[in-house]
Amino acid sequence: MDIRVTLAATGPVPDSLLACIPPAISKTVDETAYGQRINVYTRHDDPPALRQALRAVAGNVAVGVLARPLAAQPARLLLMDVDSTLTTTEAVDLLAEHAGSGEQVAEITERAMRGELDFEESLRERVATLAGLPVSVFSEVGPRMTLSPGAESLIRAARAAGAKVGVTSGGFTQLVGPLAKMLGLDFFNANQLETDTSGGVERLTGRVVGDVVDRQQKARDLLRFAHEHKIDTGLTVAVGDGANDLDMFDAAGLSVAYCAKPVTAAAADVAVPFPRLDAVAAFAFNA
Repeated sequence: MDIRVTLAATGPVPDSLLACIPPAISKTVDETAYGQRINVYTRHDDPPALRQALRAVAGNVAVGVLARPLAAQPARLLLMDVDSTLTTTEAVDLLAEHAGSGEQVAEITERAMRGELDFEESLRERVATLAGLPVSVFSEVGPRMTLSPGAESLIRAARAAGAKVGVTSGGFTQLVGPLAKMLGLDFFNANQLETDTSGGVERLTGRVVGDVVDRQQKARDLLRFAHEHKIDTGLTVAVGDGANDLDMFDAAGLSVAYCAKPVTAAAADVAVPFPRLDAVAAFAFNA
């Protein structure tokens, strides 16, 4: 079948990797803000096997083997995780610094990584440590949510391709909402922190309101976002870095692990190992 093999790298792509690609029908090599992008249009009967073979020898090069429809046309929807994907920061850690619970939150996170807690349990335990913080903390933490290198370039590339852009986050609406508005995103979802007013001061209660945005909800968000805009899921791209993104990866036409944990990178169609989010555009929009 006809496929597009796309390589993105911060430097020249090794000849040894290029030699593993079937003979090209056509090929383009472009310099980018982060390094180099190569597209090879070719044919192969087993794209997943080719992807596995190329990734085994790719080193620090991001590799994509795309079949139709994304081999021939740009994605129409991009949905991203926020913490450690769209941004370099983790919102709960920033809030915990103000609550004086940084070490406690880090210990809960470590327990979750060991598999002792699922995402919802770990989120509720971490949020509980924030009880009593005044909501004015959001105006202090918001500016500290630093965008990943190339984030705005990726969003511009999506816009240029006519794609919708959104985020789904295990973070908090009080921070993700303003960020989404600033970036002009079409969709966002995150967890709502409960507040209560006492003595004229609105404070966090240490609880989450409504459904938690876990891995299942992220997948539902992608499907809902696509349905609302009448977009075929084969033309959707999901980007994330952790286990909480895996169901969203399964739901998308193309999954991209960004500077991700090994289990997440292994599950994704593409793994970008270097910290340039705009490299995602090479696979999603051929840009």
